[in-house]
Amino acid sequence: MRGRILTLATITLILISTQGTVANPGGEGDGNRDFVCGGSCHGDPTLSAPSTATISITSGNTAFTGTAYQFDTTIEIDMISHSRILGVFLLSSINGNGDNPEDHGWNIIQDPSGTTVNYVEVIVPTNGVVSLSWVLTAPEEVGDGDLIVAIHHGAGYEGLAYLGVSEPHSISIDPVPANLPGFALDWSAPNYRVTGDTSPVIVLTQNTTEISVEWKLEGESVSHPATVEAGANEEWLVHLPATMGDGRIVYRVTTSNGEFDVIQPWLTMGTIPPEFDGSLMGARAQGFAGAFIIIALLVSLQGLLQPPRRKDDLDQTREVEAAEEAPAESVVDEPTVDEDAAYRSRLLKYDEHPGLLWDPVDEEWVDDPDYGGDE
Repeated sequence: MRGRILTLATITLILISTQGTVANPGGEGDGNRDFVCGGSCHGDPTLSAPSTATISITSGNTAFTGTAYQFDTTIEIDMISHSRILGVFLLSSINGNGDNPEDHGWNIIQDPSGTTVNYVEVIVPTNGVVSLSWVLTAPEEVGDGDLIVAIHHGAGYEGLAYLGVSEPHSISIDPVPANLPGFALDWSAPNYRVTGDTSPVIVLTQNTTEISVEWKLEGESVSHPATVEAGANEEWLVHLPATMGDGRIVYRVTTSNGEFDVIQPWLTMGTIPPEFDGSLMGARAQGFAGAFIIIALLVSLQGLLQPPRRKDDLDQTREVEAAEEAPAESVVDEPTVDEDAAYRSRLLKYDEHPGLLWDPVDEEWVDDPDYGGDE
């Protein structure tokens, strides 16, 4: 009976703990993800609820095959969890598998965080409005395509997962005009530069004879022209100023060939600290050196904390000299006792017993060694 009760209590505890952690309030981090949660935790009506957020898409409805396309969305949300984390998907379907735009021919050049993924997590500001942009390369095939925005978040402390999905944004993918300048199909914008790095950013293009670049720090309203050097095979070296700390720089490229001038979407580049430059052996040697320093410090402290020893405690000369001057002990010779004579003196002789002597101590008769000796 007790075993059954313990088993039921354990199962109940497991179910309760699972119920409270399904929504993953700490977020999962940016990455390339299908909208699989729409068919699992968010699909359970006991664990999810529809989001009251408003999702707006302001991008154009036309794109040319193989050219850059900027997708802009604005999310207005009034209910958000205490962590204020909002997960945003850019999808081409909501089937729960194969939802990534790259599964449908799109190529993500840059996401709102400066990388190249379709799922990002952002912190919602106090005004509840989030504006995000993805820069993509349109598919190579002519036709119609859809891009969808999906969100999930928490609200309050009840542990529910709130889900919101936008209406599909239809895009007509038209044939690219002949000789239209743009980015090379295999080029991706760099995500980060090391703090203080002034090396040029390499931009690859197609059908382009000239480019111009304008830049500004994130949050600024006025842009500045950048210096551009031409390389080989439509490779361009763009000189952008170095950034420090958490600074991010945004820049926009205009590709030209004398017939068309195409203003490309704004691109973002972040800043990261320099990588650690060292070897494994160097790190180990530094560790050993640190260990030896600590050992030497402990030995030094031990010597300093010991009580001082006087010179007289170490000098034993007086004790040795005193021992040498002490008089030798006199040896008293004790008289030796003739045990045989003492034994014979106690023996008694009786005339009626010739040849025998009486030992009064041992109370026995013994032979007289002198009997018959005169004869």
